[in-house]
Amino acid sequence: MKSHHQVALSLLTLCISQQLYAQTDVDASTADSVENAVISDMPSTTLDTITVTARAKTGTALAQKISEMPAVTQVIGEEDIQAQATGNRTTGDILAQLIPSLGASSGSTSNYGTTMRGRPVQYLLNGVPLSGSRSLSRELNSIDPAQLERVEVLSGATSIYGSGAAGGLINLVTKSAAGAGFTGQTRLGIDGSREFESDSLGYHVGQSLGYGGERVYGRLDVDYASKGGKFDSHGDRISPDVNQTDQQDTESLSVNANLGMDIDDSQSVNLAVTYYNDEQDTDYGPDYGNNLGVLLLGTPPSLKAIDGAHIEKQPSTTKKSVNLNYNNDDVFGSNLSVTGYYRDEQGRFYPSAKDGRKQAREVLLESGVDKDTAKELAADATYVMQSEADIEVMGLRAAMQTETELADKPVLLSYGADFERENSEQTYHGQDYTQFEDSNGLVSKANDMTYNGGPDTTIDKIGAFVNSDIDITDKWHASAGVRYQKLKSKTDTFTPFYEQLLQEYFDGSSTDYQAGDVAKGKTDHDKTLFNLGSSYQLTPNDQIFANFSQGFTTADIQRALRDVRAGFVVNSDNVQPIAINNYDLGWQGKRGDTSARVTGFYNTSDKTVRFTNDYTVEVVDTDERVYGVEGSLTQDISDNWQVGGSVAYTRGQYKKDGDWLELDAVRLTPLKGTAFAQYNFDEGSNIRLQALAIGGDDRAFKDQQNDPDASAQPVTGYMTLDVLGQVKMPVGRVGYGVYNVLNKDYQTVYHQTTFGDLNRLPATGTTYGLSYTVDY
Repeated sequence: MKSHHQVALSLLTLCISQQLYAQTDVDASTADSVENAVISDMPSTTLDTITVTARAKTGTALAQKISEMPAVTQVIGEEDIQAQATGNRTTGDILAQLIPSLGASSGSTSNYGTTMRGRPVQYLLNGVPLSGSRSLSRELNSIDPAQLERVEVLSGATSIYGSGAAGGLINLVTKSAAGAGFTGQTRLGIDGSREFESDSLGYHVGQSLGYGGERVYGRLDVDYASKGGKFDSHGDRISPDVNQTDQQDTESLSVNANLGMDIDDSQSVNLAVTYYNDEQDTDYGPDYGNNLGVLLLGTPPSLKAIDGAHIEKQPSTTKKSVNLNYNNDDVFGSNLSVTGYYRDEQGRFYPSAKDGRKQAREVLLESGVDKDTAKELAADATYVMQSEADIEVMGLRAAMQTETELADKPVLLSYGADFERENSEQTYHGQDYTQFEDSNGLVSKANDMTYNGGPDTTIDKIGAFVNSDIDITDKWHASAGVRYQKLKSKTDTFTPFYEQLLQEYFDGSSTDYQAGDVAKGKTDHDKTLFNLGSSYQLTPNDQIFANFSQGFTTADIQRALRDVRAGFVVNSDNVQPIAINNYDLGWQGKRGDTSARVTGFYNTSDKTVRFTNDYTVEVVDTDERVYGVEGSLTQDISDNWQVGGSVAYTRGQYKKDGDWLELDAVRLTPLKGTAFAQYNFDEGSNIRLQALAIGGDDRAFKDQQNDPDASAQPVTGYMTLDVLGQVKMPVGRVGYGVYNVLNKDYQTVYHQTTFGDLNRLPATGTTYGLSYTVDY
């Protein structure tokens, strides 16, 4: 009986397999067994593990060694994910611990500012892009970690995938049926804070059912979680994140369904459907100080959580994705894969205040009012809004791989084309300001006023690529490719947000103000991207690799146009794409029970997106450079003991008036290191001590004092320790986790550096998690 596996030959698969290609002998008896291979405990340094990113059939070259790649790659297996997932750990928490180059977790719903090598990450779910031109920064809040089979990581810009992958790719792959007959898994879990406050208690229940037949297979995963409040190291409840929202008092439902059929020995179809929904239901709000002093007067906030909040529509996230793949590994001797996909995402944020006093003063001054009077008349130009966004994406990707020869050298040709359309819209819903003010910010109720959060936007991405891989010798492998990418966008006519507010504010006054519009516009750009890489086996235990690859990204058009003034012109000159040149040079080796990898990287771009003082946005010809080093090490001390760790150092600058100024921690995660020691008991249980450390850095804060448009903040370093493990039971297994075991008082990088004083929230103190899982 063959095992079944989700086998979409996506472009991410090609990003990996085209670089992995080498002469690998996989006979018929081995092909099915490696088809569902699982990566071992430390995937970042497992140099000779076979990883499968597409169907392994006799004669194909899609099952390859990760050690052959001339780039920094990583495959995180199910066991590693689940070992980290006990308790209320998010996917962002898990990946920050396991991926050296990925930024630290924000501790909120958002992965805003979580970059790789100083550039945005392209997240995917089963090969379907979760990141688009318009991002709500909730890509890692898209599926329950219990439903993940593996996570595929490619660090650095890639030209094969196309736009969006400026810093790298992270593909979240959900579970599919494996084995014969019916299978199932039941999951139960509880979690709480250090003092076991009743408000902190949460729970998790999940159920999986799978079937593997001769031709048809399928799987269904359903997980429900209820999360409690978060408490800091002093035992105080943490205030809500009013900027990006958080997971306190949130209920979530995650569904993953997978159905596949082998049409014949060569053809198969697979349908993957996911649904994720979470919604907050909290009675706590932020402390805005006496008479809203934090919002209106700049009073420093207490950061206390205040009981008694009543929010009519609480923050929420809903995501749906469908991925249909057809695979045929015998099309004129080639492997053909065609994938159609659809994704729909809605996000609602926490109600927040909008300060229109500056804009109102400008209007009054332009109308001839003196400075003092203008300041007095504009004093109450403040509003409360709640943002909602809707993003819809559909696309089609076709890819082929052909094995051939060139001068008697084995060559793998990868080529294909893709099309994607993204539609996005964002709306601000006005809130009753009187109720908000009378309750000191605790009551938020819609007032039936709506405002544009930027224009309704449609973006089309069209691309085609070809890539070749060749074994020059039995030790020397090379890869080269080119991609043509075209991006077109259309924006509808819209009334800018502040234009609407100003007309509303001056309505009925002696100042006549008529809101203006921004006319509909179009942009049209194209770019040819290249990649070239090579790896060489110096000795049986040492390999060096070098890689050059270009990436392509665009400004978030809808977000960038939100604050422009009337008359702004949307065209290709005002909204330009940014190309990134990425260089890697690395070594990896294995000596007995020790495995290691070290990579240096450098990437550049000649443009950056910046808001101007008059609320327009432009792409400025300002050079940027980012460089650093990342590495990992594991050592098997004995059959039972294993230790290891990783380090990632990233630094970068941008040019301002001829000088290089440091990039801030919103773009670059400061020095990051992880370490672990694990003991594996003979009967299958284990215990693990792990650490995550972030280095302090204030260079950008000091440097950017010379840039009036900058908002860099200093970063204070911190380190956390966790204890986690698995206990094998007569029936099933028990998982446990004690996170921040030393009850460290700290703030995440995100809460130290982004937004204003209301975002300087402490991280959670010690938390506990306990789970019980039964497979049958």
